[in-house]
Amino acid sequence: MDIVVSVISLLLVLVLIARGVPGRNLLVVLAVALAVVVLVVGIERAGLWPESFHTR
Repeated sequence: MDIVVSVISLLLVLVLIARGVPGRNLLVVLAVALAVVVLVVGIERAGLWPESFHTR
């Protein structure tokens, strides 16, 4: 269930970012946003995320 919520949240953020960007820059913005999300998820999965940021 957590993965479904994460994917929906990611798609919502990408759509909201994409709405305010002109056409040519859209792919660059989406690529950067996706890279940031992948980086954060990777850091969290590796156990390097600060404990104070965990909500559980």
